[in-house]
Amino acid sequence: MDKHIQYALSALLAAASLGMAGTAHAYVTITGDVLPNNPSDPWDLGSSVLRVGGASNPWESTFTSGEVSVVSGGQLFSAGALLGNDRGGTVQVIGYGSKWTNSGSIRICVGGDDCHGLVVVQNGAEVLTDELVVGYRSSMNHGVLRVEGYDATVTSLGDTYVGLRAQGRVELKQGASFFSNNVYIGGGQGCSICNGQVTVAGSGTKWVSTGEFVVGAHSLGTLDIDRAEVSTINARLGYRDALLRPKASVSGWGGTWTNQGLFRVGTVQGNGELTIGAYGTLVTEDTEIHSELGGAFIKVNDVYSSWLNSGDVTVFASGNRSPSMVVGKDAFVSIDGLLRTAPRAVGLYPYLGPSVRIEDGDLIAGAMEIEAGDLDFAGGRLETGSFVGDLANMQSGELSVGEAHPATVVVGSYSQGPEAALRIVVGGSSPSPLLQVDGDLLVDGALEVVPADGSASFQVGDTVALLGWGGGLAGTFAAVNIAVPLAPGLAWDTSALYTTGEITVVPAT
Repeated sequence: MDKHIQYALSALLAAASLGMAGTAHAYVTITGDVLPNNPSDPWDLGSSVLRVGGASNPWESTFTSGEVSVVSGGQLFSAGALLGNDRGGTVQVIGYGSKWTNSGSIRICVGGDDCHGLVVVQNGAEVLTDELVVGYRSSMNHGVLRVEGYDATVTSLGDTYVGLRAQGRVELKQGASFFSNNVYIGGGQGCSICNGQVTVAGSGTKWVSTGEFVVGAHSLGTLDIDRAEVSTINARLGYRDALLRPKASVSGWGGTWTNQGLFRVGTVQGNGELTIGAYGTLVTEDTEIHSELGGAFIKVNDVYSSWLNSGDVTVFASGNRSPSMVVGKDAFVSIDGLLRTAPRAVGLYPYLGPSVRIEDGDLIAGAMEIEAGDLDFAGGRLETGSFVGDLANMQSGELSVGEAHPATVVVGSYSQGPEAALRIVVGGSSPSPLLQVDGDLLVDGALEVVPADGSASFQVGDTVALLGWGGGLAGTFAAVNIAVPLAPGLAWDTSALYTTGEITVVPAT
């Protein structure tokens, strides 16, 4: 066969194959019920709105589904997009150089009940829009945005809604990126069964939001961060009208949620859950937890989980059935500023129990102001520069002094039970008490004195004031271990420990 005839026949067969699948030109393909239906290279719709699925009338539910594919460097320009009706609509933007630029709003899943809308952005492709709505108008509608693969990027310049009076889901995976302004996850006011779900997963995956960020704006919202990075400003987990309990979690190696400004957990009704799981990290500036009946909390309670807060943390709680802040299972929580509890009795709900519980791990705070009975020091390690209130270490906790802060002042009483411990880090002679208790001091359990890194050597007559108290002293430590090394021929004299709170270097006998 002549080669020219052979090439012509191959072209005809390819054209026929494309015709069976749908209308195609260059790298844009449309299938099914799509308007407009004249793809070009690039496909620029001008002022026209792209309608995919139920295109002839997006507000009725009698039309078939539709699909638009932009691949291999194809370009799509639109002035708004409506995806999905009774049968659904799909837009796929796949491959490096492929891009969809939308100057209006992209609404995924609109129209009649039980529609399904899907936008897929994969492997280096890009979508840019002024507004993004994932799931719209009906609780039976399901909208999905899936962004996956390295350099796959979605940018929403205006507002982003996930589950706006509908079911909405966003999946960011495998190195994808999402850049947004205002975000409302679960934004369906007046729809208690609506839901917005966001998953950000995988190494290299990131979401950067520069505007208002609300999980559970008016209906149920969830945010799961797994080995990925999320950056927000003034984020809120729960809003004033949300009766349901919005939830968020951070876990996995490299999983990090970083918030600038005020980070708030809990609706006006006091609902909101944030869990920092294994290897997850929460980074905040100032934080407020608003809880009613234990409905709002931050739990940092798994191996290598951490919360780093550079400002203050305030817990507002009423009618506690469970703590609003939990540290456990080798977790690490650092609060550079003030940790304060503000228990409230609201309506029929009296104050019932502690707001802060330390089960295990470390809690380090610059200062603490804790109402009576509002701290459950069950275990783990606590260190603070000052503690306003009565500090009860009666279970199996360890109060650490002199490591993160030069000394600790308790503006109240300090009591220590038989299973608890006091650990004091010593760097040299100290005329002022390292642990100063303004009220009564009750001691039991263990006292351990250890050297600081780079501590000075001690000579005969050097004195370290370990304890000071303004009220009465009761009890003695069951065990005293001074592990601060001395030169040969020297020893620690502890005879004044329960009179002046001091230990002194003397010649060994």
